[in-house]
Amino acid sequence: MINVSFWNILWTVVNLLILCLAFKKFFFKPIDNIIEKRQEEAKEIYDKAEETNRQAEEYAKQYEDKLANVESEKKQIILEARKNADNHYQKIIAEAQEDAKTIQENAIAEATIEKNKIISSAKKEIADMVVEATAKVIGGRTGADIDSQLFDDFIDKAGE
Repeated sequence: MINVSFWNILWTVVNLLILCLAFKKFFFKPIDNIIEKRQEEAKEIYDKAEETNRQAEEYAKQYEDKLANVESEKKQIILEARKNADNHYQKIIAEAQEDAKTIQENAIAEATIEKNKIISSAKKEIADMVVEATAKVIGGRTGADIDSQLFDDFIDKAGE
């Protein structure tokens, strides 16, 4: 039979209490410390991950802002380039028109000079023919035959 005595139960309870205290001090407390450290490490890692995620979102926003600025700058540069090209085109056209006007004026001036030379030369030749014809008339014979011959000579020389 089992003999259950008060002292046996008391020693068993005391042993259990001592065992529980020993387990608590040497087993459960270090395990709780390890679990607490792991939880702190996990919390730090989670906080760092949240911070990294926040920074990534901030960088993404900055990137999008810069991309929008680049797009507007691109449009502005294109507008300025078109404006400069149009101004350059208008300048080239104006210079070409001025050059054409100058060339035309020079051609007209040269043509006028050439025309005046031709007229001057023609006047001189006509004057020479008149003097020659007059000299023949004065120095020589008179009459319709002479006049006819002088007229024919004048026409021949004018044709040359």
